[in-house]
Order: sequence, then structure tokens, then C-alpha cells
Amino acid sequence: MTTSATLDKPLSRRQRDVYDYVRMFIEDNGYSPTIREIADGIMLSSASTVHSHVNSLIRKGYLTHSSGGVRTLALTKKGKRPKVVTQAGIMRWIQDQGIEKTHDANVYNLLADLQESIQSGRIC
Repeated sequence: MTTSATLDKPLSRRQRDVYDYVRMFIEDNGYSPTIREIADGIMLSSASTVHSHVNSLIRKGYLTHSSGGVRTLALTKKGKRPKVVTQAGIMRWIQDQGIEKTHDANVYNLLADLQESIQSGRIC
């Protein structure tokens, strides 16, 4: 298969899983995961399988890396998606706001209601 044909092929389900994990890890931590962390994160026991998926993502232009070091994966513009607000992100933000210390009753009630709605499953 030619290089341009490889670049144009859509990502497989596992490649998308790897890419999404790397993207979220970088957004949450500010640095890239290791191959072993990716394997653990997407529940694959084989680091070599993850390595193969990462190499495919690099060939397809979704990731880049610097040779000679760990945690050198970086996202490219090709695969970037708009940021998505997750329940975990909202809960972390609420905790960071310190609603227990909020003196404004309206803000406290709003954040407490949001937190309760997420925990009860009313907001998915």
C-alpha cells in the first residue's frame, strides 16, 4: 500500500482509543504518557501492540515524537478535536472552587446542585 493511501485510511477503533487516551492524558497532565501507561489506560496487556498503534498514528500524522526520550509524544493539528467537558472535569472544577468556602449563597447553591445532579445521574 502506498504512503498516501496509508495516510488517508481512517483510524481503526484501537488506534482511536490510543489517540483519545494520549490526548486526554496530555490535557490532564501537561505531558505525554508512556507506552506502558497507554497500555494500562486502554486495558491492553501488550506494550508492543500499543507501540504498533502509536507508530501508525505517527505515520498517519496524528502524533509526533522526539527520538531518544520517554514522554515525547505530541498531538498534531490533524487529530485535534474541540475540548469536551466531562463529568470528571466538572467535578474537579467544582472541588477546585472550594464550594465549602464560598460565602455567596447563590454560587454555593448552583455548584452544589450541579455536583448533586452529576452524582445522581441526572446530568450525563
